[in-house]
Amino acid sequence: MRHDYFADGSARHLVFRPHADTSAFLRRFAMLVHADGCSLSISVPDSLLQGIWSERMDEGKPRTLRLDIHSTDADCAYYTGAVNAQPATEGNGIQPPPLLPVPPAPMAPLATIALPLNGTGGDDFAAWKAALGTPYQLRMQSRSTIWKYLLLGDWRGRALSIIDQRGEVTFTAPAQERLPNGQSALAVHSTAPIALQERPAQRFQLRDVTDVTERVLIPRLPGAAPQRLWRETVHGESTAVSEIFVHG
Repeated sequence: MRHDYFADGSARHLVFRPHADTSAFLRRFAMLVHADGCSLSISVPDSLLQGIWSERMDEGKPRTLRLDIHSTDADCAYYTGAVNAQPATEGNGIQPPPLLPVPPAPMAPLATIALPLNGTGGDDFAAWKAALGTPYQLRMQSRSTIWKYLLLGDWRGRALSIIDQRGEVTFTAPAQERLPNGQSALAVHSTAPIALQERPAQRFQLRDVTDVTERVLIPRLPGAAPQRLWRETVHGESTAVSEIFVHG
């Protein structure tokens, strides 16, 4: 399991919950499920392979092992985007796992995988046995949000601007906004969504552009945190927005 939110690219805090029929099948053949929060493996004694092969069909259809993927991290739903069909394998033998649709619901899994029991699709027991151990890899993407900086404090007499040192991201001009507590702030939005990351790599600066010679007020602004995720209407559409408070 991979997740590009994390700096090392490895997913974390995941649990795999087999569907009832899959759970019963695993128990019937004493299959062992090993999971460590970022990977899952299923093993079985050689002596039971012939019996498993005999049940490769389930009510006339190829049997699949269906498992829901959840996270024990309460913030996971904030920093994880929708899990969609995976790109094809590129020569390393690792396959993308087949995915089943996940109906929207408060406790819905991040994804549901359906691993084919017979990955060869044929009727040759020896070929199936030789092909066992095929690795699968699921890639989860970070959620992308509009980053909204809320500049608190007395900024009178200054023309402020947020600048991306890499020149990849642009921001709107500061606009007055009244916060729910009655406090006034200057709100600045990114003009395009930015991926959330465990360790944001962006280098955004707050500058005073009142004069021709710009002054750097904050050399590196903080990145967005998953917990500060809200819905806001941007250009007439409901949009995921990450609020970032900056005190002047």
